[in-house]
Parts: sequence; C-alpha cells; structure tokens
Amino acid sequence: MSKAKVMVVEDESIVAIDISQRLESLGYQVTATVSTGEKAVEMAEKTRPDIILMDIVLKGEMDGIEAAEEITKRMKVPIIYITAYSDEETLKRAKITGPFGYIIKPFEDRELHSVIEVALHKHQLERRLAENDELFRAILSSISDILFTADSNERLTMISSGPLAEYGLDADEVLGERVSEVFGDEVHSEMIERALRGETVSYEWVWQPMDKSHFETTLSPLRDFEGNINGVVGVHRDVTEKELARRALERETAINKSLAEVSKKLLSPMSLDEISESIIERAENLTESRYCMAGFFESDGLRNYFPSEEVGEECHLDAESTEMGGLWNLVIRKREPVLVNDPATHPESTGVPEGHIEIRNFLACPALLNDELVGILAVSGKDGDYDERDLEILERLADIYAIAIHRKIEEDRVRAGEEKNRALVQKFLKIVTEVLEEIK
Repeated sequence: MSKAKVMVVEDESIVAIDISQRLESLGYQVTATVSTGEKAVEMAEKTRPDIILMDIVLKGEMDGIEAAEEITKRMKVPIIYITAYSDEETLKRAKITGPFGYIIKPFEDRELHSVIEVALHKHQLERRLAENDELFRAILSSISDILFTADSNERLTMISSGPLAEYGLDADEVLGERVSEVFGDEVHSEMIERALRGETVSYEWVWQPMDKSHFETTLSPLRDFEGNINGVVGVHRDVTEKELARRALERETAINKSLAEVSKKLLSPMSLDEISESIIERAENLTESRYCMAGFFESDGLRNYFPSEEVGEECHLDAESTEMGGLWNLVIRKREPVLVNDPATHPESTGVPEGHIEIRNFLACPALLNDELVGILAVSGKDGDYDERDLEILERLADIYAIAIHRKIEEDRVRAGEEKNRALVQKFLKIVTEVLEEIK
C-alpha cells in the first residue's frame, strides 16, 4: 500500500519540522512544508497531496481558512485544521469550508494518526459517493423513461430531469407538487395509495396536454432502512409509438377483414346495383367518408352510377344526369387516382353546380381490369385530410369493384346469349313441327 502524501502548512518553522518528522515516523510522505497561505495554494496544485494539515493562524495576508477556501475551489483534497485556538468565532469560520477534522495543539502522535486516517477514509467515502451520484445522474439523463419518487402525500421528492424536459417541464419546478397535478390524471392518486399499502402496480394512462401521449407506469413501495414504507418509486414509460403501432395493426386487420368479406360477398349472385351498393358501403366506412359514388362503364361510356344514401338525400341535382366533369372526368380521362384535400385549388376543378353537395376534399380511383376501364369509385366528406392510406384502400376496393362488375356483365352477356339460342331453337322446332303437320 502506497504512503499517503501530506502537505504541512505551518508558519512556525520548528513546529513545522516537528510535525513533518512525526508524520514520516507514522508512515506518511510529506510532499511540502510551507508557511503562508499563498504558498499553500501554489504548492497544493504542484504537489497534489492526499491530505493537507493547515494551521489556521498564518503570517501574511491570507490565513489558513482563506487558503483552505481557495484550495477547495481548485481541487478535491481533504483539509485538517491545526490550531491552538478553539474559540467559537474561529470554529464558525472554519466550518464553512467543510474541513475533514480539527486537531488542537499540542497533540499526540496517536491523535494525529487517527485524525488523518479518519479524514482519508471520509474523503474516500465522499469520493465514491460523488462518483455514484455522478453515475446515477448520467443514467437518469440517458434513459428515456421518467423516473421519480414521491412521499406518502403523493408529492414529488425526486424526478429525472432529462426526459421530463422533452415534455416542456422543469424538474426543479415540479418538485414538491402532487404527481396527479403534474401529470394531469387522478388515476395516479389511486395507484399511489395502493403502492403505499405495499403493492407493486402497473397501469396505462393518457397524458392529455402532451398530444394525448400514452404512458405505462410502474409503482413500487419505497422503504426506509427499517423497512417502513415512506413513499413510492415510479417509472413513467412513453408507449405512444407502441400504442400507435397497435392501433395501426388493428386498423389494418379490420381493413383486410372487411375487404375479404366484401370480396366473398361479391362472389354470390348479385345485381349490378347490389354490387355497387356493397362497394359504396365499404368505401365510406374504411375511408371514414360522408359521401361516396360508384359507377361502371359499358361500350358507349358511363351508363350507370350509384350515389351513397347521403348523396341521394343531400344532392338536389337531376338524379338521371351522368354528365361528369372536373376532377371526376380527370380520373376517367387519365385512368389515374386523384387525391385532393382542397379541390378549389386544383387546376382541373370546375367547382360544383347549385344544389350539389359540398366537396371539401375528394378522392377517386379508376376501376381497371387488364388496363380496361370498368368503372370509377369516388369518396368525399372526410373529417380531416385524405392520405396515402385512404388512397391504398380505395384502390383495392376499385380493383374488387372492377372484377365484380366485369364478372357480372359477362355473366349477363352469356345468359342473354343462352336465352337467345334457346329462343331460336324453340322457333326452329316450332317451324319443323308446322311443316310436318302440313306434310301429313
């Protein structure tokens, strides 16, 4: 084990020599012996001692207490005061500098050794405590969770400042406040009561002011050294992204299920009207639209279009009119989807005639089958803007619509052909019968 390095600050040379010799006999290494406060500051930085023995009364402008203050500002080194004076005023001044001990002249070797060893041990403990505190603060600042403690009255006694700042709050300002007041939900009070009774509880909640962020919190009892519960320790974890992902997955599942259901439904015998009505219902629900229209083409153009019930109730135009212009016609002409959340600003928009429903936003897709334009599907009236997800849904519905309409038209054409052939056969048989009758 290496010797502890000691610096002696003593203005009486004989006493300084005596202390140095006694220190060396006790196994310490004396790095320097100085007689003034100014020199003590200088040599402390040069020799970097493990401990300083500082006489309070020194010659010169700087006494021992002032020298200790200056040294403490520059480096972390334990200082023990040596003094022949133990008056209250001197001790009061000395206490402010946070000394690691006092030794009153005259003193014995055993007393000197004990004071130094206790001071070194105390300094080592404080250094470890400071390092642990530094590590604890580094951990708190690096984690994204909000770690906190609260007393039995639910008032915050500690909270991690790093993640809290991301939500516009200052840790120093919220200390002493109730948890439910800071985080705006009375569920915390109920859960803290349970934790104070010895339970470990986990729960989810929504922080309304913070854009409805979703959090998951775990609370555990906080016990003192005797095992008594005197508060709680908790962790708030932001699970907003996890919640949004869960909701997106649920919505995707619901959409896929709905598309599968309508695809299956359209395999059963249905009229063209029923096919369009089924597609309209799904399009409104899945894109959260108020209005929907679907139409299909025959050889000479758009022959049939079907408005949703809301369009029929609110639109006062001629229901037989199929003259479609503007954005609707743009989809037909270019055979590409159109997504516009401010139709009035679109160069192809022609506005709406008097009596038409209000069009605040517009989304339409062509129903194509092997590059053949089979129909068109359009929605409007969503609260908020349409996005790429809405476009994807409508395109998938338009594909289903194209297949269903094409299949139904082909079935009707085949059926019509079969009926025509049947009529011709019956007519031929009738003629043959009449001829045979005449022959007879």
